[in-house]
Amino acid sequence: MRFQNIPAVDYDFGGSHARMLVSGKQSAGSYCMLEITSPAGRATPNHKHEHEEETIHVLDGELSVNIEGKVHTLGTGETLLLQRGTAHQLINQSNRSARYLVICAPAGFDDFVETCAEPLFAPFELPAPSAAAKERMRAAAPKFGITLLPPSEVNASAR
Repeated sequence: MRFQNIPAVDYDFGGSHARMLVSGKQSAGSYCMLEITSPAGRATPNHKHEHEEETIHVLDGELSVNIEGKVHTLGTGETLLLQRGTAHQLINQSNRSARYLVICAPAGFDDFVETCAEPLFAPFELPAPSAAAKERMRAAAPKFGITLLPPSEVNASAR
């Protein structure tokens, strides 16, 4: 058995607080795991991953997931597996923060986050993402096999 005490690294990732729990460097590329806190009204871009399967597990709150045009709601304790190539968008339509785990296998999404996000230092107060942060994400996505898709109708209220 191997034990690592891995210090978490915190990021402002598109206006959400992303905490890198396990990176690909720490798992020999097999997976990465992040804890994300998404403020009320925040949404990811509609996107799909070419290289990773993505598992989402809601730790607290509620998260709407638009999967190829159909919206599903996940509550505390619920888990969703997204196969690579599946268009999806995570949307916090509630009036409070949602906290969830994102586990991607193999790793690689962690490198995208590190490329696009800004390191955070306590205390954590996140503004809405800037135009520069959005552009950095758009520019980096293709390098990591992530396709950003046009916003969906479902997301209109969460922008």
